[in-house]
Amino acid sequence: MTEKSAVVTIRLSKRDLERVEALRCIEDVDRSNLIKEFIEDGLRRRVVDLYREGELTARRAAEILGISLRAFLEILEMEGVSVNWDSEGIRKYVKAKYGD
Repeated sequence: MTEKSAVVTIRLSKRDLERVEALRCIEDVDRSNLIKEFIEDGLRRRVVDLYREGELTARRAAEILGISLRAFLEILEMEGVSVNWDSEGIRKYVKAKYGD
């Protein structure tokens, strides 16, 4: 099923638009998809930073990104971020993953 889209208007400085266009031409993609990729990349980076700072749990971070907890943990590993779990968090994860 295709996710419904919403139209959002943004204002870019001339410089930012030129940079987007330069990359768009190199990658041969349309502007809309390129900007969506920028948003996704920025959102992921922001969520990882908030997790690193202790502002988000791993589960909440995964929810915000719309991915599984396992996928978020893999992102943390790729980014070299240590997992901030206490024993209760580990217990819940193991129970959810493997049962009692």
